[in-house]
Amino acid sequence: MLECPYCRTPLTENTAACPKCHLDLSRAKIVLGPAPRLSHLGVSDFSGCLSDAEEKRIIRAVQHFQNRFPQSRLAIVFREFSPEFPLSAHLFWLFNSSGLASGDRKGGKNRDVLIGIDTARNVAGLTVGYGLEPFLGQEALDHLMRLAVPNFQAAEYADGVLEIVRGLSLLMEGVCRELRDMLGLDYDFAVEEKAGEY
Repeated sequence: MLECPYCRTPLTENTAACPKCHLDLSRAKIVLGPAPRLSHLGVSDFSGCLSDAEEKRIIRAVQHFQNRFPQSRLAIVFREFSPEFPLSAHLFWLFNSSGLASGDRKGGKNRDVLIGIDTARNVAGLTVGYGLEPFLGQEALDHLMRLAVPNFQAAEYADGVLEIVRGLSLLMEGVCRELRDMLGLDYDFAVEEKAGEY
């Protein structure tokens, strides 16, 4: 179920603005300002919290994910977000304003994923495009994020992100297998699996 990233009021895909708090993208841009452009490599470390080796590991994980699921782009942002607003509101703003999705990937065609790590509060959030929402249930995504909580609480950001990316990859693979079986497609995921450690 869609919900307002600020006040959590239930929404539909076609809701232009939250009926309760009136949040929409233009208001978010006014309050939060211009969004930074995200790295084309998939990792934007605005906090400078990653070592070079950690950043390379995460970039490899992003590339591996995108090779397995080329219909999706994955972006990971490390930043100190303002505590005035919930992390979900910041991620809504970034997801829709930072150039993550191209013009032809809007609405139900958007299958992108944004993971945001607030390095000021050691918490993380995740948002997905409308094209993935019917397939990736909120309960499964919440569980995935909970698995990484100990890493983020210990400021082990790279390990936490890698845990999320691994779990997300398993979720996506499960969805693809279900669709393959439901549609009677002949596709072997093991062939696409790339060997190697993140």
